[in-house]
Amino acid sequence: MKFYANKKYNTIAIYAIIVIAISMLMVIAIFKFSAISAIVKKVLGILTPVFWGMALAFLLNPLMNTVEKSLKKYVIKKPHPKLLRGISVASTAIFFVAVLCGLLYIVIPAFADSISSMTENAKLIYNKLYDWTERFLSDNPKLESIAKEKLDNFTSDINSLIDKVQPMVDDLLSGAMSFVGVVMDFALGFIVSIYILVSKETLQAQFKKLFIATFKRSTCNKVFRLATMCCKTFGNFLTGKIIDSLIIGIMCFFGCWILNIPYYVLIAVIVGITNVIPYFGPFIGAIPCAALVLFVEPSKCIVFVIFIFILQQFDGNILGPKILGGVTGLPTFWVLVALFVGGGLFQAIGLLLAVPTCSVVYELIKESTRNKLRKKNLPTETKDYISDISRIYATTEKSELPTADELESMIIPSADDVNEVNLDV
Repeated sequence: MKFYANKKYNTIAIYAIIVIAISMLMVIAIFKFSAISAIVKKVLGILTPVFWGMALAFLLNPLMNTVEKSLKKYVIKKPHPKLLRGISVASTAIFFVAVLCGLLYIVIPAFADSISSMTENAKLIYNKLYDWTERFLSDNPKLESIAKEKLDNFTSDINSLIDKVQPMVDDLLSGAMSFVGVVMDFALGFIVSIYILVSKETLQAQFKKLFIATFKRSTCNKVFRLATMCCKTFGNFLTGKIIDSLIIGIMCFFGCWILNIPYYVLIAVIVGITNVIPYFGPFIGAIPCAALVLFVEPSKCIVFVIFIFILQQFDGNILGPKILGGVTGLPTFWVLVALFVGGGLFQAIGLLLAVPTCSVVYELIKESTRNKLRKKNLPTETKDYISDISRIYATTEKSELPTADELESMIIPSADDVNEVNLDV
């Protein structure tokens, strides 16, 4: 029996095989989810140093580019490309390690002293809270008894920790091993970042080559353009925000030190770290710090709040715009929405990356909307849709669009129309 090839049925058969294969993979993924997730988690754990390296290379790349341009302009007039890149990467790596070690050398001992001092003063803080409870809730015995009960429970919980020290030893050792693992991943990631910085053009060319060979030209152009937009937005935002937070942390450190605020190192670290989060960061850091100062030295709390307010105003109106500029281009409303969604879904990392992510999505949607409006011969500016002109455009055929004079008369009323307006509201 002789078989004849049929292109139509061959295509149908191929699609059917693909659908069946995908369905089988989905069924396997559902019933073997725990095993697959364990494998994925293990693979991601193995690749953690690579992710660290990519993140560090992304953050150090602007600094390396600055060093490279400065060397080329002022030091080495006609450099060899590999020599110039090697000197730039080495200088950047040495500077990064020096800054990191310097900060750790200064911050960690003072931070540990602050925590130790705060632990020693825990009894004093408890007594002050107890006295305040009696003073302010004396007129309401029911609330006073509830507050005292909560304070007594908290104290008993603190005292019971002594009996739980021995069972917690294993967890403490496990946490120490986990910390050592994080440090090792960071160190390996730093080495990976050096290799990425040295050969970033080659790696970029390899990815471009792979995309161009796999996808059509229009898809490649869209992907490359999106990648460029993401790199620019994320790079400028993260780099600027880290520099801004570092400056604010240092200013907070010296300001609290001069004003003799207690636990000034701990407060400066908290304020500097939380300042990375847009809008809500200053409040997240300032509120617990103000409560801590209030418990220890109530007379300094007002001074601290005023100082933090001035510092945040300086950051929001002068330092922040100077460093970040118009990196995101997002209206305030969408920044708040991005922070709510990002923080709710991904906690701290979501708060950090929500704004640049939303900025990229916002720009893509804005550009797509403008292109569609241009194809319909409609205005692209938002202000043109504030009046009833949006309804007119929506109900008017393209061939019957009003002229410029008619549009002006629709938007700007005549003097007679103005006189006839009823002002009784």
